[in-house]
Amino acid sequence: MLRTLVIALAATAIIAAPAQAACWKADQVAAAKVRDLETMLMVSALRCRAHGNLLARYNKFVVQARPALTQVNNTLRTHFAESVGHGRALNAYDGYVTKIANRYGAGAVGLSCADMSSITDAAISERPNFAALAALADRAGVEPILDGGKCGVSLARR
Repeated sequence: MLRTLVIALAATAIIAAPAQAACWKADQVAAAKVRDLETMLMVSALRCRAHGNLLARYNKFVVQARPALTQVNNTLRTHFAESVGHGRALNAYDGYVTKIANRYGAGAVGLSCADMSSITDAAISERPNFAALAALADRAGVEPILDGGKCGVSLARR
């Protein structure tokens, strides 16, 4: 009887514990970088309308990279399902994407519309696959905000 009570209390504590942000696996980090890059380009295309045909070129990028961008979004949705459960994953994903867009709403720090135009051209000229877009995101210096941090990375304490 006591054992049953202890097990029930332990189960209750686990269920009542707040959800911890799951760490990000390597493929999920890469997906986050590509999603960040894509959102940065989208917001910039809207912000920099007077800068040539940036919006049309961004749209061209999205069309040609659609399979890779779909893979990115599926990878991110998997991360959130693992992190907060399937029932809350879509809301967590939507919140994450909104935070990215808000982050670039005033522009990408240190990058002008001309810079965004160059990055968009690079995105169009890349192979439209996950690995190539992740490499472009790295070259563009994209660093997504990852609640929970990268898996296997620990910070030293002083």
